[in-house]
Amino acid sequence: MDYLNDYLPTSLSSYIFPVEEPTYDIFLLKSVEEYLPKILEWRIHEAAPQWTTVPLISLLVFGLLKQYPGKVHGVETYALLHCLLTGPLALLCLYYDLSSVQITGVPEPLRTITCSPPLTSLHTFLPLITLGYALLDLFEGLYNLQTDFIIHGLSLTILFGFISSNNQQHTIACTLIMEVSTIPLQFLKCKFNDTVMLGVNLCFLISFIGARLVIVPYLWYKWLVTYYDVSGEGCYPGYFVYLVWGFGVVFHGLNVYWAYKIFKKVLRKAGGKEKMADNDKLD
Repeated sequence: MDYLNDYLPTSLSSYIFPVEEPTYDIFLLKSVEEYLPKILEWRIHEAAPQWTTVPLISLLVFGLLKQYPGKVHGVETYALLHCLLTGPLALLCLYYDLSSVQITGVPEPLRTITCSPPLTSLHTFLPLITLGYALLDLFEGLYNLQTDFIIHGLSLTILFGFISSNNQQHTIACTLIMEVSTIPLQFLKCKFNDTVMLGVNLCFLISFIGARLVIVPYLWYKWLVTYYDVSGEGCYPGYFVYLVWGFGVVFHGLNVYWAYKIFKKVLRKAGGKEKMADNDKLD
């Protein structure tokens, strides 16, 4: 690749083939704005659609997938697509956040709390995709009178909708790594042999604990500590921190409760007290 560097502008070659410089990616706003201004001639975060557009497109796409093809081998294709999309991309957002000092000189979440723009365009769009997914859950719950869908859809719609309407959705992008645990959850609905199903159950348990009981609570804790370290100064209204406290306590508490249920179920299956294909109840 060295010969290409001789024919590319220094800044452009650094963008495509970083060597000893901080890693740059197409999602990094700072790198795009700093290294390609004459080529792009516009700022990505200024050209992005309004916060309502992406959720509506997301709602439409997931709604169509729910109808066509619908379920495949017992798995809802729209739900599987959502977790396959948001989970890994949220991990990418987390990687960028952990590299924030190398990229911008300021660590996360300090730079976000002190009014810096989204680290990447991915941080902006990813939560909006989930907002559209939450709206679909809410509409389906209301249409079919399903309480669990209503509660799930309404809570996510309120949380993501409120934060997105204030253009702060990038603050919660990394929390979507919780969707990593939803990937094996979807495959629990398949009818594999007992050995494969035990593996899927264990993957679900491990990813649930890792994402929902370790990483996301730590991100929540780190955000609160950083917020109070800067004496509440930043881009958020005074009541915002109480919303963070409230939603955090509720969601983390629910995740602890469900982890306990999941752990008991996996133990019953591993001990032969329950069939591997029984996935309808968490008693």
